[in-house]
Amino acid sequence: MDAKSATITLGVQTSREDNRTDKPVLEMRKLLAECCKGPYSPEIDEFALILRVGGEMQQFDFEGCERIRRNKKERYITLDLGFPSYRWESATDDDIRKYILESVETGLLCFIRRLEKDKAQIDSAKLMSDFEKVRELFLATAGGRQISG
Repeated sequence: MDAKSATITLGVQTSREDNRTDKPVLEMRKLLAECCKGPYSPEIDEFALILRVGGEMQQFDFEGCERIRRNKKERYITLDLGFPSYRWESATDDDIRKYILESVETGLLCFIRRLEKDKAQIDSAKLMSDFEKVRELFLATAGGRQISG
């Protein structure tokens, strides 16, 4: 995937003890690339989400957004999303999918707030409308059935 065409990207850092996050993260990446066609801001080419999945080798004991960073010269904004091991170790596959979905949404809202704080132009309505398509498709494909909640 060409980074210039991928307006919203989702990276992941994991210890790989439990690969149950792999499939939903890959699916989320694909849906973001297909459904979220910016531009959403004349100042940002890439909205880069980094999902930090805690595990035995490295623990990430935070949830939500941390370390939001904006690079005006390179025209990107990035942040870390925490997924501590205690949230996925005993979770069902559906719970993992819902957590990833909620984390991505939280990240996008953090981007919007930061850009608004910076007084940067952002089409938040278009961004969240496009993300709503991602939500519908992501939930519809969970194990071949819709997840409620």
